[in-house]
Amino acid sequence: MVIGLSSHHRVADGQSMGFFLHAWTRLVRGLEVDPLPYHDRAAICIPRNPPHYDFDHQSEFTVEFVATTSPIANLAVHFSPKFLTQLKKHVMGASPIHPYSTFECLLAHLWKKITSVRTLDGNQHTQVFVPVNGRARLKAAAPIEYFGNLVLAARPCLTVDDLLKGSYEFVAKAIHNAVAKIDAAYFQSFIDFGAMSEGEEGDNGMVVVLPEGEHSLCPNLEVDSWFRIMLDDVDFGSGRPCAFLPAPLPVEGVLVLVSSCEEEGGVDAYVSLLNDQVNVFKQISHTLD
Repeated sequence: MVIGLSSHHRVADGQSMGFFLHAWTRLVRGLEVDPLPYHDRAAICIPRNPPHYDFDHQSEFTVEFVATTSPIANLAVHFSPKFLTQLKKHVMGASPIHPYSTFECLLAHLWKKITSVRTLDGNQHTQVFVPVNGRARLKAAAPIEYFGNLVLAARPCLTVDDLLKGSYEFVAKAIHNAVAKIDAAYFQSFIDFGAMSEGEEGDNGMVVVLPEGEHSLCPNLEVDSWFRIMLDDVDFGSGRPCAFLPAPLPVEGVLVLVSSCEEEGGVDAYVSLLNDQVNVFKQISHTLD
């Protein structure tokens, strides 16, 4: 059985869509949905009185795309539990003082490898757009079943030389620190920014950021982690596991990380690259140097 599904981030983020899928499968199998989805956006996004923002939130609505005439390839790369264990040891050593998550370690690895095949100038800056779930970060924590979009982006940024010559631990730390900055204060500042921007051009000043046609994010990346959505547990009545695959994107530089449904503890990375970079990337995708 194959089901196609599309969604829009103005309606729901990844956590919400995961909750939707699991609720759908329970209804299909004649089971109750518990807990029910929570829809009260007004109770979640409450601006201060008077509202004020402390950060530059215009960057949330801007992504730099570069049109490309080169063909874009989408490929799947499997990382086994054994490789991920070796990767974590390579990042943190045998006795980690500051442990990093599988996501942080694997993103550090892929950021290095993708940047190396792009052959960029060493002084150029590269950043990764990392979605951060605000449900547990808001001062009044939102329920996990909140259905909507409660995601903002962290943007770890390094020069190409620092990224490629720096240790894995150095890169993982840059990712960790950037995500940590998207905290309760940042989310509240963004809520206030939205309240103060009401009535401006468009819908709260938001603009479409995904252009038509094939484009590149180079020298940057965007990563989406589906680890906590438990997509391999989705069961419409035909049993588990469920293979949940992202659709091919006409944008170079997008990563989607999914828990492998074929090997427990493994990860499948879906990567979009320029076609002429694929062979080199495949050669180095599992090297630790």
